[in-house]
Amino acid sequence: MKVPLTAIYERLDFASDRLSTQIRTLTLGVLALVWLFLSGGKDVPALKLRAGHKQLLVLAGLCVLTFLIDAVQYWASYLSSNAVRREAESQDQTEAEYDEASFMRRLQQGSFWAKQITAVLATAWLLVILILSIAG
Repeated sequence: MKVPLTAIYERLDFASDRLSTQIRTLTLGVLALVWLFLSGGKDVPALKLRAGHKQLLVLAGLCVLTFLIDAVQYWASYLSSNAVRREAESQDQTEAEYDEASFMRRLQQGSFWAKQITAVLATAWLLVILILSIAG
C-alpha cells in the first residue's frame, strides 16, 4: 500500500512531537528522583545509594542539559522556519523548501538526536545506581 508523502510528513511530525514529550517526561522523572536523593530528609526512600552527591549532581546536570538541548532544538526550528517563510513571502511564493544544509536546520536535527542521547544516558545511569544500591 502506497502512502502519500504528506501523510508520512504528518506521521513524522506526530512521532517527533510525541518522542520529545516522552523525553521531557522521562528527564523530569530522573531529575525528580535525583533531587529526592540529594535533598535528604524524612521523605527520602530507605534505599541507601552507592552513588555520592557528585554523581547525583552530574546526573542532575545531564537532565538540565537535556532540557537545554530541547529548547535549542525548538529555537533552531523556529528560526529556520521563519527564514524560509520570509524568503517565500519576499518572492510572493506560496510554497517553500527548507535548506537541509543550513546551520539552523542541522542544529535542529542534531539537537533532536542529542537530547535523546542525553536523556537515555541519564536514565540508564540512574538505573545502574539504583540496581547497584539494591544489590549491594
